[in-house]
Amino acid sequence: MNSRTRIRQYLIFSFVMWIVSGGLVVLLTLNYISFIHLALMVSSIVIAAIFSLLTLNQSQKELAESNKSHGYTKRQMQEHQLKIDRFKYDSKKAGELRRIVLNSTQEKDHSLQNMASALDYSMNVIIELTSNTEVGTMDQIRTRANGMKRYAADLQALAKLELKAELPEHVEIDFLSQLEELHEKWSQFGKNRKVKIKLDVRDDQMPVISDKNWIENLLSRVVQSLIRLNENTVLEVNLIGYHDAEMGDALRLSFAIDGRMLTELQLKHLMAEYVSIIADGHEVGPGLSFVVARRLAQMLNGQVEVNNGTHGIEVVVVLPRNPEFNNVETEKRF
Repeated sequence: MNSRTRIRQYLIFSFVMWIVSGGLVVLLTLNYISFIHLALMVSSIVIAAIFSLLTLNQSQKELAESNKSHGYTKRQMQEHQLKIDRFKYDSKKAGELRRIVLNSTQEKDHSLQNMASALDYSMNVIIELTSNTEVGTMDQIRTRANGMKRYAADLQALAKLELKAELPEHVEIDFLSQLEELHEKWSQFGKNRKVKIKLDVRDDQMPVISDKNWIENLLSRVVQSLIRLNENTVLEVNLIGYHDAEMGDALRLSFAIDGRMLTELQLKHLMAEYVSIIADGHEVGPGLSFVVARRLAQMLNGQVEVNNGTHGIEVVVVLPRNPEFNNVETEKRF
């Protein structure tokens, strides 16, 4: 039984009781007072009952209007709360963007400072070598010159990324086929340093929506840097697909190589500044390779992490299989 049915029953019951009560009053008082007095008394009772019913009806209308106004106010509060949540989210994103811009500016300032130091150091070495007539001097000069050429190429690549002269074109690609092609190129590159490439893939198919050239650029920078840093060893490349809370479906590529390990200072500056490592008179350092790789990964909505492993260096590259996942998830929240 709903509330309206219960109210109707109460009204009918009340109306019947009023009739019965009125009849009893008339029967009991008819013999004691005159008909005129009785009529006046009954009329006053009827009028009082009518005004009571009108008052009850008006109260019900006021209650309905109050409930309607309360519902409207509640909806307005919910809308305002959604706007507040959106403003909080936008404020948080703006804060993160400001922090990224600030960090990027600081990184560029450090890079410029480190760039000047690296060029000054290389020029000093070349000047020193030109005054030396020992055997092998020209080889060292050539090594330094090649190192500076790689440095200049990395600077150009980094400048294009920062200026957004080129942007990735997201199309569906067969990542496993591309990885097989890259494996052959990497193996050829590793022969000079006697580094073998061991590829471990656990999936049969792995379609990815991304830019093929950008992925090749990113991964090849990581692999070539690790090969230049080591020799007579094996570079293990492991690929798995998994579901990331922020990226959705993602690829995780780990590169592990036994051999040289980086110092804490080198690890600290590896992703932001030029890093030079000299071994047997040759430049084997990554230079700006990991700086460019990190920026490439960021523009592909991924990330790169470099650490020392148990017996060498480990690099982890994580890339989303669909870079639009973050945008879709963000829109769903609002």
